[in-house]
Amino acid sequence: MTSDSASPGSSTEAFVARHARRNFVFNVIDGGVFWFGLSMVSRYTVLPLLIERLAGDRWMQGLIPTILNTGWLLPGLFLAPIVANQWRRKPMLVASTLFERIPFLMIGVMLLVWPGAPAWMLLGGFFALWTVHSLAAGFAAIPWQDFIGRIIPRARWGLFFGAQTGFGGALGVGGAAIATYVLATQPFPQSVGYLALGCFAAMIISFAFLLGTREPAIAPGPRQTIVGFWASIVPLLRRDVSFRTYLFSRAAISLSLTGHSFVTAAAIERFALSDGDVGWYTAVLLGAQAVANIALGWLADRWGHRQVLVLATLVGVVAMVATIAAPASWWFVAIFVMIATAQAGYQICGLTLLLGFSPTTERPIYIGVANAVLAPLAISGPLACGWLAEVTSYDIMFWALTLIGIAGAAVLGWRVRLPAHP
Repeated sequence: MTSDSASPGSSTEAFVARHARRNFVFNVIDGGVFWFGLSMVSRYTVLPLLIERLAGDRWMQGLIPTILNTGWLLPGLFLAPIVANQWRRKPMLVASTLFERIPFLMIGVMLLVWPGAPAWMLLGGFFALWTVHSLAAGFAAIPWQDFIGRIIPRARWGLFFGAQTGFGGALGVGGAAIATYVLATQPFPQSVGYLALGCFAAMIISFAFLLGTREPAIAPGPRQTIVGFWASIVPLLRRDVSFRTYLFSRAAISLSLTGHSFVTAAAIERFALSDGDVGWYTAVLLGAQAVANIALGWLADRWGHRQVLVLATLVGVVAMVATIAAPASWWFVAIFVMIATAQAGYQICGLTLLLGFSPTTERPIYIGVANAVLAPLAISGPLACGWLAEVTSYDIMFWALTLIGIAGAAVLGWRVRLPAHP
């Protein structure tokens, strides 16, 4: 068996170059098959359908992104210095991501074994398991982001993330076709249960490719405690003005694009969509995302990641304006194409811009600081959006998020500049 560590005397760069092709391919497959699994339980279509059918409360739609954002960001508030003190990221990543995948097995079993349980019980079980998934994703997030930064050469970041999510999107078209068929032919909520089991099966396959990745051992920088990490947040933000401005713009953009999580519920409410319609929109979303991920990854490496994120944000706000104006349900084909494009740009460039701000040894700290700054709004924002839709209307909520997105794109486009790191 080949060791994961670089041999004594060999440079990190040589180790990365020697395993670059293997790591690129294995991690494209890992991420692609992982996203294929998620495509069957899309948080933009299938999960909102589950909540709408079981509850119908607008504010409850906001719990899906709120729990996900909380789980994704909160562990980073104390995990960053722990990750930074390790020679490798893979052991922590492997342990965390296993618990990111198991909840979908449990969701599937719950909906298939107890389909007639009271709605509040199914909702409680779902949100409890969604919380476990989200927290595990958060524990995996910092080691995974730095893990990719270590094993993929900087010049190929855009291509890698575009290829990974593009491959996942291409597979996701098949996943969406499965979702469309299952939602149209199986009774509710068993239909969602079958899809959750399919998601878990795909995630186990992707896990095998993650295990096959080879990571270099890199000596950590000066040891830092959790208290030291918290104490370093304000000085870092004062020192790195461009990074601080980037976080402000990214927070606004993230809040704005939260509106996409409410589009399916708004469409169901306005046009009385069937479960099969939701499956069809899932296919449109994922097919468009497959193309957008590859195209925008390629474009970002040539035109610039900042410029592509600005473009993606503007496309995302147009999707919300179109949702307000839509006179018929067929408009949502184009709307979900725009949502796919916006989310692809945000996922690719939001991460690569963050990685671009920090030198290698400080990358976990920068990621942790970003989590600390973004967490409050990312956690409270979706709930606030759900509350606004509940007390006013979806249209007013979409207009408010459109203005926030335009402001965030303007700041990113005119005020943020990336440093030059080797």
